[in-house]
Amino acid sequence: MPAGEHPLTAAYAGVFLFIVGIALGVYLWELNRRETAQIEGWLRTDGTVTAAFGSGSSARVLVSFKTPAGDRINFTSRPRVLHRLDTGAAVAVLYPPFRPTNAVIDPAPMRRLRNAVLGVASIVVTALGAYVAWAARNRDARRQS
Repeated sequence: MPAGEHPLTAAYAGVFLFIVGIALGVYLWELNRRETAQIEGWLRTDGTVTAAFGSGSSARVLVSFKTPAGDRINFTSRPRVLHRLDTGAAVAVLYPPFRPTNAVIDPAPMRRLRNAVLGVASIVVTALGAYVAWAARNRDARRQS
């Protein structure tokens, strides 16, 4: 049998890609659900970077924000952004209502980017797998007739 004439192998590859695409989509959905549940009930506010230090993966920023009660809270965080945050930059802050000292820089922009990229990858891999399996089946049907 000449090369490229293995419909069963191509069908298995298509089914495998389809399953990987679906699994990636389920993983993404579950990851997003867990992250959303983790910050459920947290409050959002605006904060200001008061100091930035370090570089690369060890970069840290000192962020300051005010609670509705008027308390000024400072916390140190490693920002999850694609660019360096400079002193004076405004950032979105998330914090639990009864422990504002556990505040974090809101990771929503990076989470949305990750979800979009992985969601598109899931759709592409699933569609590619479905196409490969379908094409292998059709090629085998034509070969047998």
